[in-house]
Amino acid sequence: MPVPSRLSAGVLAACLFASGLRAQVPQLINYQGRVAVTGVNFTGAGQFKFALVNAAGTTTYWSNNGTSVNGLEPTAAVTLTVTNGLYSVLLGDPAITNMTAVPASVFNNSDVRLRVWFNDGTNGSQKLAPDQRIAAVGYAVIAGNVPDGAITGAKIAAGTITGANIAAGTITGANVASGAITGTQLASGAASSNLNASGQAGVTSGGLVLSPVENPSLLAAGYIRIGTTTLPDSWQARVNGVLPLARDLHTAVWTGTEMVVWGGFNGSALAAGSRYNPASNSWVPVSTVSGPTGRYNAAAVWTGTEMIVWGGSSGSALNTGGLYDPVADGWTPMSIAGAPLPRFNHTAVWSGTEMIVWGGSGPGVQNDGGRYTPSTNSWTLVTTVGAPSLRNRHTAVWTGTEMIVWGGDNGVPLNDGGRYVPSSGLWSVVAPLGAPSARRFHTAVWTGTEMIVWGGDSGSLPLNDGGRFSPGTSTWTTVQISGAPVGRYYHTAVWTGLEMIVWGGMGTSVPLADGARFSPLNNTWTSVQPISAPVARQFHTAVWTGSEMMVWGGVGAGYLNNGGRFNPLSNAWIPVVLNAPPAKRQLHSVIWTGTEMIVWGGLDGARLNTGGRYNSVTSSWVDVPTAGAPPARQYHTAVWTGAEMIVWGGFNGLNYLGDGGRFSPTLGTWGASLVAGAANAPSSRGYHTAVWTGTEMIVWGGFGVGGTIGFFNDGSRFDPVASAWTVMSGVNVPSVRRNHSAVWTGTEMIVWGGDNAGPTYLNDGGRFAVATGFWSLLTTTNAPSIRTAHSAVWSGTEMIVWGGDNGATKLGDGGRYNPSAAAWNLAGVTSTGAPVGRAYHTVVWTATEMIVWGGVGSGGSALPDGGRFNPASNAWIATTLTGGPQQRYNHTAIWTGNEMLVWGGYSGSSTLLDTWLYTPGKTMILYQRP
Repeated sequence: MPVPSRLSAGVLAACLFASGLRAQVPQLINYQGRVAVTGVNFTGAGQFKFALVNAAGTTTYWSNNGTSVNGLEPTAAVTLTVTNGLYSVLLGDPAITNMTAVPASVFNNSDVRLRVWFNDGTNGSQKLAPDQRIAAVGYAVIAGNVPDGAITGAKIAAGTITGANIAAGTITGANVASGAITGTQLASGAASSNLNASGQAGVTSGGLVLSPVENPSLLAAGYIRIGTTTLPDSWQARVNGVLPLARDLHTAVWTGTEMVVWGGFNGSALAAGSRYNPASNSWVPVSTVSGPTGRYNAAAVWTGTEMIVWGGSSGSALNTGGLYDPVADGWTPMSIAGAPLPRFNHTAVWSGTEMIVWGGSGPGVQNDGGRYTPSTNSWTLVTTVGAPSLRNRHTAVWTGTEMIVWGGDNGVPLNDGGRYVPSSGLWSVVAPLGAPSARRFHTAVWTGTEMIVWGGDSGSLPLNDGGRFSPGTSTWTTVQISGAPVGRYYHTAVWTGLEMIVWGGMGTSVPLADGARFSPLNNTWTSVQPISAPVARQFHTAVWTGSEMMVWGGVGAGYLNNGGRFNPLSNAWIPVVLNAPPAKRQLHSVIWTGTEMIVWGGLDGARLNTGGRYNSVTSSWVDVPTAGAPPARQYHTAVWTGAEMIVWGGFNGLNYLGDGGRFSPTLGTWGASLVAGAANAPSSRGYHTAVWTGTEMIVWGGFGVGGTIGFFNDGSRFDPVASAWTVMSGVNVPSVRRNHSAVWTGTEMIVWGGDNAGPTYLNDGGRFAVATGFWSLLTTTNAPSIRTAHSAVWSGTEMIVWGGDNGATKLGDGGRYNPSAAAWNLAGVTSTGAPVGRAYHTVVWTATEMIVWGGVGSGGSALPDGGRFNPASNAWIATTLTGGPQQRYNHTAIWTGNEMLVWGGYSGSSTLLDTWLYTPGKTMILYQRP
C-alpha cells in the first residue's frame, strides 16, 4: 500500500483495545490496535515502540526494551505484522524481540497510559496521539504481588472447591497460569460452546467478530458494526519437497513465522539455505543471488526484518557477509570497510539497531570485534580496552542495554567474561565470584533479568552444571544440578520466557537425543519427552518460535536434514521432516476424499503406478502403496465413491488399457482389481471421462484401438457394490470423441466438446439420464465455439465451459448450459477480465465461483496465472501472482471446501512435485463487542 513521503501524528490514528491478560511471570497484556497512514489502513511489517507512562506523559513506568525515560522514545522497536490497519501485541512478552516483562509494580500507579510510536519504514518513527489509558483489566497484574507459592495445593483439601463454590465469572483467564488447563481438563465442546454462546457472549469486551454476511443477531446482542475488511486472495507453498541439504555448523534464525537455515558444512562449505514454515510444514529455498560465499561456523542474527550472516570459515576465516530479506527473497552484500578481521567461532548479538560481533579465531584467537549498522551499511570497531582476554567458543547474550560474553578458550578453557555497553563503548568485568568452572562449547540464554550458562566441555570431560548471572546485582547463583541432563557440549539451548530448554549435543563418547527444561523460578529441571524426539545429533541449531523449540540439522550418524518441534506445554514432539510427496509427474489423476487429496499414476519420463495422500490440515503426505495397485499409466480417470478411489483405463506407453483398481484410504490398501475384458466393461482406452453418480462410475468416450478410427462414443456403468458393469445405450448418443468434458448434475451426465479424427474439433454434446438410461443431444444454438482440452464444472444449476484449443489458437471464452431450460445461457461467460486463452489448465468450483488456473497459452508456454469467475455477476477477478506457484500445465487441482490445492504438472522444461494452496479473497464485516 502506498505510503506518503510525509507522515504526521495528525494523519496517523491508532485505536487500542485491552482484550486479555494473564497474571503470571512474566505478566502479559494483550493489546489490539489500528494504524492508518494519511487515512489509509496500513498493511505490512510495522516497527512499533511502546511505553507505559503517567497521565502527563513525563514519567516512564515501563517500555518495550527498558530504555525509555521521562516518557521519551525507546531505542529499539518491535516488529509486528499489520493487516488492513489491524495489529495485536502481547506487551511484556520476552519471547518477542526487544520486549521486556511488565513489572506488576507499574499498576500500583492509579493512572497508567500506553504511549505508542510507529514507523512505516518510509516516514520515520512517529508518536501516536493520544496516549491510551489502561483500564482495570491491566491492573490485574498486581495479582503478581502475592508471594509466589503462598497458596499451594497442599493447603486446599481435596474436593473442597467445586463448581458450586465458585461464583460465575469469578475465575478468568488472568487467574489461570499459562498451560495450567489443557484439553484433557476441558469438557468436550466447552471452549467452543463458550465462544459460540448466544450473541457471541464468550467474546471479551473489545473483541472483534468477523462475519461474511450482515449479522442481525450480533447487532441485537449489542455488537457495533465498525466496518469491513477485504481479505486478499493468497497462495501458500505447502510441503513441496525442496528439503535443504543435510548439514552441520550452519546458522538458523526465527523470523516470527519461519525458521531460516543457511550455510554449514557437509563435506564442503555450503552457500545455500531454506525457510521452514511450521504452519504449512513447508520448505522454500533461500535465493542464492548475491548471497554470501559458502561457509560454516558463521554467526547470524535476526533484525526484525532481515537475517544478517557474517564471518565463518570456508577452509580459511572470512570477514564478509550478507543481509537476507525473506519477504523479497533477496540478499544485500555487507560492506567490509572497517569490518573486523576474518574469523569463525565468534559470537554475534542484535542490539535493536546493530549487530555486535566479538572474539573468535582467524589469524589467531581474537578479543576484538565490530558493530555493524544495517541502515548505514557501516562498521564501528569494538574497543579492546578493558575487553576480556583472547578467546573463541565462548557465548554472548544481549540484555537490552549491554552484551555479556563469558567462557570459551584460548588454548585452555576460561571462566571469566566481560560486559560491553555500546552506548558508552566501555567494557566492565563479569564478577568472577561464584562463577561456574571454566568451560567452552557451553550455552547461554538471557531470561530478561539473568544470563544462564550451562554445560560445555572442561577440556577433559562434558559438564552438566552451570550458573545464573544477574547484571543488576553483579552476582552469580548456582544452577541446580539435581535432575539436570547428563553432561554435554555442542548442544543447543533456548529461552521460552519461563524456562531454558537444552537438547542434544555430544556426551562422553556419543551424540545425544535427550534434553531437559530448567525453571529459574523454581530452580528445578524437568526432562524433555523422548518419544518422537529427533535422532541423536550435535552441531545442530535450535530456535524458539514463541510456542515451540525447533531443532534442525547437525551431525549424528552422518549429516542430517531433519529435526523436530518440541512444545513444552504438551511436552510433545512433532517431526520436522519432509513427509515426501509422490515422485514428480504430470498427466496424473486426483480426487478429494473430504479430508485428503489423493494423486495417482501419471508420467515422468516413464509411466507411474505410485501415488500419495495429502492431508491439508497437517500438511503431510502418506504414500499410496504399490502392492495390489494397477499397472503404471497416464490418460486414465479416477473417481471418489465416498469410500474408495476407483482408477480405470489409460495408456502405458505401448497399449491402451481396460483395467483398473479400487483403493481404500481407510484400509490403506488396494482392493479387487477391475479386470480388462470383464463382461460389459468398456474396451481399452484413454482420454475418456468418468463421473460418479452416487452409486456408479460412468465411463464414456475416449481413444484407443478400435472404435471409429480409434475414437469412441460408447461407455459403461460400474457398480462397485456388485462389482459389475452395465453397457450404456447407444441410441441418440453424441459422436465419437476424446479430450471432451463431463459433469454430473445429480441426475445426468453431460458431455461436451472434444475432438475426433482429422482432427475435427467439436462444440456439441449430450445428456445421459441414469434413471431412464437414455441420451438426449445438446443444442448448439448459442453454444461456445468448437474446442478440445477445455474445462467444465457444474455450478448446481449450470454447466460452465471455459478455455480450450480449436486447432488455431488457445481460447479464453466459454459458455453456460442450463439443462432445465435445455439451452445455453445468452449471457455466456464474459471475456472482460478473463484470463488469457489456454488449454490443459485446471478448474474447480467453490460453491459460488469457478477458479481457472495454469495451462498452456497460444505461444506454447506454460502459464502461472488464472481467474475466478462468478456466474451470478458474470464477472472475473484475476488470481494473485504474489507468492504463487511457477507456471505449469497437465497438473491437477481440487477444492477442499475452503481452498484450492494445486499439485504437480509440467513447467515447459521440467516435471513438478510441489504442493500449493490457494485461498480466494473475500470481504468480511467487522463487529466489535463493547
